[in-house]
Amino acid sequence: MLFSNATVIKLSAPIAADLDSILNDAPFEGVSKYARSGIGWCPLVEADSTTMTRAYGQRVLFCGRREEKVIPTSAVKEEVTARVLKQESLDGQPLSSSAKRSIKDDVLAEMLPRALCKSKRIQIYHDPEQSALILNSGLESEVEDLLNLLRTSIGTLNVYRWDASASIGLFTQWLAHKTLPDQLRLGSECTLFDPESVARVTWRGQSLDATELMAHLDHGKRCERIQLIWNDHLKFTLDKHLTLRNLRLVNVDEEADEPLAGDENSPYTVLDREFALLSESLALLLPLIESTLVQR
Repeated sequence: MLFSNATVIKLSAPIAADLDSILNDAPFEGVSKYARSGIGWCPLVEADSTTMTRAYGQRVLFCGRREEKVIPTSAVKEEVTARVLKQESLDGQPLSSSAKRSIKDDVLAEMLPRALCKSKRIQIYHDPEQSALILNSGLESEVEDLLNLLRTSIGTLNVYRWDASASIGLFTQWLAHKTLPDQLRLGSECTLFDPESVARVTWRGQSLDATELMAHLDHGKRCERIQLIWNDHLKFTLDKHLTLRNLRLVNVDEEADEPLAGDENSPYTVLDREFALLSESLALLLPLIESTLVQR
């Protein structure tokens, strides 16, 4: 599956701007010497620096790249402790909290230029029919960084999230009474929590009809994450914020056996096929989730 996660961001209006030219104006340029992180738009295929978007119908796929420097916490702590002890020995008295913070800032500033970087490419697509952006990320920090980048690139971007306040109650009902919409059935994973103690139980690889699981529900536990199967085609885990996680096809072998259209040697042949499959599936699934779980 092209995406392993899907965070849905709704748009007040579809993006009308030419994404190709916008993305080329804010390319990823790496992290500067003294910065902690950097972000920008990047080609969909690393071997081709010219192609920033691919379209399937009106849907447009593009990609952001986020890079951040990694400074081990233990290394910072060790160096700060050594400098604090040395300064306290020279002064003959303990350092103030502000002095310790200043030493820590100095250590970080010295380590930043030498730090290694970790990089992540995050794909997004715009679906104007649903007035939505779908991001291949389940991390709030990544989602916000990319939305801010897109907002800066376009000039304005009015977005909102689904109201997921009813999700926990509905997940719990589905588990207890099996009252799911016709196109959905339960998978084999869920996470329960106790509203009073916040203790959690994660259930994997077993029937969601199990007596032990029902006992947890009888004792007041609630469901905040549940695995679902849509139309025997797509399996995913839906969390309380209505983020789709661990997306995968149910019939992987059948999809793999279908012949590829186009040049089999082109890196875009598989990409285009996977984008078409993903976006067509989510074009049908997301309205079902919205009508069933989103508060209005």
